[in-house]
Amino acid sequence: MNFIYPQFLWALLAIAVPIIIHLFNFRKFKKVYFSDVRLLRQVELETSKKSNIKHLLILLMRILAITSLVLAFAQPFWKKEGQANSVGEKLVTVYVDNSLSMNNSWTDFTLLDHAKKQARTLAQNFSQSDKFQLITNEFDPVHQRFLTKEQFLTEVDEIEISSNTRKLDQVEQKQLDFLMKEFAQNKYAFYLSDFQKSTTNLGQLEMDSTIQLTFVPILPESIGNVFIDSVWFDSPVRMVNKKEQLFVKLVNSTSDDLQVKLELSLNGQVKGLVNADVLMNSEKVVTLDYVIQNPGKVEGKLSVSEYPNPTAIFDDTYYFSYLLKEESKVLVINESPEYLAAKNGSINQLFSNDPFFKVTNVVSSSINYGLFAESDLIILNEVKQYTSGLISQLLTYCEAGGSILYIPSSQPDLTSNNELLLAGASGRITQKDTANTKVSYLELENPFFKDVFQKTPKNMDLPVVLQSYVIRFSGQSSRQSLMKTQNGHPFLVESTVGKGKFFSLSVSLSPSFSNFTSHSLFVTTLLRIAESSGINQEIALTTETGKLRIREEGITSENIRVVGRRQQLEFIPETELVGGELEVFLNGELSESGNYEVVSQEKVVAAFGVNYHRDESDFEGYTLEDLQPFAAQPWVNLLDVSALQNSGESPQFIDSSRKLWKWFVLLALVFLVCEILLIKILN
Repeated sequence: MNFIYPQFLWALLAIAVPIIIHLFNFRKFKKVYFSDVRLLRQVELETSKKSNIKHLLILLMRILAITSLVLAFAQPFWKKEGQANSVGEKLVTVYVDNSLSMNNSWTDFTLLDHAKKQARTLAQNFSQSDKFQLITNEFDPVHQRFLTKEQFLTEVDEIEISSNTRKLDQVEQKQLDFLMKEFAQNKYAFYLSDFQKSTTNLGQLEMDSTIQLTFVPILPESIGNVFIDSVWFDSPVRMVNKKEQLFVKLVNSTSDDLQVKLELSLNGQVKGLVNADVLMNSEKVVTLDYVIQNPGKVEGKLSVSEYPNPTAIFDDTYYFSYLLKEESKVLVINESPEYLAAKNGSINQLFSNDPFFKVTNVVSSSINYGLFAESDLIILNEVKQYTSGLISQLLTYCEAGGSILYIPSSQPDLTSNNELLLAGASGRITQKDTANTKVSYLELENPFFKDVFQKTPKNMDLPVVLQSYVIRFSGQSSRQSLMKTQNGHPFLVESTVGKGKFFSLSVSLSPSFSNFTSHSLFVTTLLRIAESSGINQEIALTTETGKLRIREEGITSENIRVVGRRQQLEFIPETELVGGELEVFLNGELSESGNYEVVSQEKVVAAFGVNYHRDESDFEGYTLEDLQPFAAQPWVNLLDVSALQNSGESPQFIDSSRKLWKWFVLLALVFLVCEILLIKILN
């Protein structure tokens, strides 16, 4: 037996009072004179024995009555091994899962409605003096304190669906941090959730034995779902009047083959509609084609309609946005100043025919590095020698997402050129090959050549190569030979450097090297490099994304605003300039899906979509049978809410049968009654 208030046991010293009264009889005797007391001696002896027994019984009743009252105030209880106390002050922390999946239905109500109901019910099992903590997926600072019972019930009523998702071990750590700060014998933790397998990492839980833990699974009627998982384009750069091919990944996690309707809307207008059959428990990629004819902001929305009935709606839409520029800027770094007029040379003549490309020519001896951040593509046109400063700036530009085309000089400085090529993961020049050959291989499976040829001829006329530089590669790097000569040497190589691309040719543009500049493939190659250049915009984020990067001409960290017009949201984010890019920190401000934009000086400098995380789209969760092994410990309980609902009973979260103080109060009354009876009967 244990005591909640053992300090009251000091009151047991009060039993000394009746003992003292018994030992020292303080009653005053009155003298009565008799002439002869010989006849009273026998009566006196008999009366004395009866009186002693009477006084001892009364003394015992008084001692027992006082002892019972003292024990009642000390509040004794029986403590079962491995279980928390059910008496005394209690600290109760309750996690109510309010993630998107809790918006699913169960018996005409949402799972969240049932969770809130159970949270209110469990609070009724505790007394007014107990302390409560409420945890939801927001980890709201308001909940980082103890609440009274009335405050807890009020907070429960205000819980709403949230786009935030939390792993169960994160919730447990939050509870432990909170409970361990307080001293109490009775600590309770409750988890009210649908226990999705995608977010419930039960194996990571500590399950502290000093805390009475209760799992309350609230499971949906159906675990199947059809949703849009992800969206992407076939090329990284968007252009005006270019056919865009959009890929949409659909997931059917139901046990039925379903037909779905996929609708594409751009800037509020429906631009595409596809009916797709998605087999049960499978994925399917659907493609949609469209063309945008005007530059500016493009706000996209994909919607999927499920048949016969949708089970969830938060993942039936997918938002994406991006900006279409009016022009693409190409910076050409030349060895000779003759190209500064932008009239001479194959490169200038090529881009002069397309108004979308704006070409700026500079010479290698006088470069304004500020032009790098403004350029979508930098062409190194036969520069003989590269300084370490130029190489460093080019590498920084490429790693940030820029594209570079390296064209070797007819008389290069091999040391500096190789330093540049190695920095661009494009090998190194070992020698010059003067053997006559020709381009014989194109990597047609690479997206670089997508839609270049309507039909690939068997005997394609390819450029003739009179001499070229042999480029050797060492180790493994992210590169690919887009073109090769007959002798197997690379002609055009594409390498990945950070977020950018580094293209390198093995021939000079001089006719003494090849007829590449007069071949139709020259136009196709340079235009495709220019079209695929530029910063790969982040078209879609999730509500949990912390930041995004923007690369825009002249952008600064001042007067930046993030705007969601449909959501009527606008805030000033924290920003930081890093390597010519502006980092915008979102800090969890975007809690609703939709199309958003970043505005600087009243100009839209970036556009992106925000979507809810798809971790919540897989409704498969832990069943009661799955949770049984985790409830094997005596301090871990498992409550079947559905069974209680069917039976009409209310759940009992704590056991009150171990409280003993009432019994000791009753015993005290019994002993007092016995004392009175002894006085009356034996008088």
